Amino acid sequence: MKAQDSSFTRFARRGPRLGLAAFALAGALACAVAAPASAAPDRINACGWNKGTGGERAFYEHCANDTNVWIQVKRWPRGDYHRCVGPGRTNLDFDATGAWYDSTYRGGLCSHPGDTGP
Repeated sequence: MKAQDSSFTRFARRGPRLGLAAFALAGALACAVAAPASAAPDRINACGWNKGTGGERAFYEHCANDTNVWIQVKRWPRGDYHRCVGPGRTNLDFDATGAWYDSTYRGGLCSHPGDTGP
């Protein structure tokens, strides 16, 4: 009869494999955290309102690739307005303080990016 392995013996045999996997995972996480944002070749902005930073103007990022939508742009001290935007980045006014998709304005969808409404 073959003697059964003790739980310690089974753990000891798995130990080096688990240790190597944990070390590889820790290294991958460290590289991901340490990599600067500028290292990414094509930085994808967050969908929706993006406050400009470092001298960059505020913009709206429309992430769908097959629709044009109405957004409401909030400005201060001037008044708010609606604007039709297509897929991708749309630069906003210098005094824009917010922007969001407005599904209630003319049904939410529009035909001609750049059109504006009250």
